[in-house]
Amino acid sequence: MLLQRDREDGVGRLAKAAQSDRSFPREGDANAVRAHLNRMQADGDSFEAVDDAETDWLSY
Repeated sequence: MLLQRDREDGVGRLAKAAQSDRSFPREGDANAVRAHLNRMQADGDSFEAVDDAETDWLSY
């Protein structure tokens, strides 16, 4: 996720936010990221970005 910070979409915005979040699960999978976002009471766009990133990753 963190390597996607140069993207100009929701994934990129989430990656930039994650970079400055010390409690972001850097070694976690998509479900760990979703759980973290849930604890942080993130907006729906953040969850959509995780879904998009996971879909991109699975397509490789």
